[in-house]
Amino acid sequence: MSVRNKIKFVRDCARDVKNKLKLKTVVLAAKRRGDIQKRMDEFNMLFQQCEGCSVLDIGCYDGLIAYEFFRNGVSEIHGIDNDAYHLDTAERIFSQVPIPSKFVHADLRKKKAIQSALGESLKPTYDIVLFLGVFQHVYRQMSEEAKQELVDTLVNASNSLLAIRIPDHSWAEFEKYFDTKQFALLQLTKQKGNVGEFRIYKRKRD
Repeated sequence: MSVRNKIKFVRDCARDVKNKLKLKTVVLAAKRRGDIQKRMDEFNMLFQQCEGCSVLDIGCYDGLIAYEFFRNGVSEIHGIDNDAYHLDTAERIFSQVPIPSKFVHADLRKKKAIQSALGESLKPTYDIVLFLGVFQHVYRQMSEEAKQELVDTLVNASNSLLAIRIPDHSWAEFEKYFDTKQFALLQLTKQKGNVGEFRIYKRKRD
């Protein structure tokens, strides 16, 4: 192992300790940037309700948030991201996780991207849908029709809970396509630095 790789290995192991990850081996979660622990408190409401639930994580990055949902008892996780490098990390982590999971590539700017990516694995609905830090990266390259289709997919896939994180400057654009009448707002956490505003919605029942 080269000196450079040794330094990288030590750095990544230190991040695992900082993030308080409880993986079987820290090597599996070595590809990451930043500290996720500071964001985890926002998910406490979801963690308290997620046991036995199915999760769709749109913009899953390297699966670290999905892994926290596993630790809190979810029964199945599907993840989608546009970055093959980070998807590889998610797949390696969940290869050691004893629940059904699938992490696949999708370009959300394209029509029916989620449906095409998951194919027959796509469930009609999920108990929890996560859409975290994605919209601001894709909407400027999307048509009005494509944006409406993406948001409709989020809404239709969410059987119970929908968690969304978007920076302040992009929320107004998202809300053009998001019909909040179907949901009740359970939690709103204001933007902190470059970490966007975080909202949790619950589907209303008749």
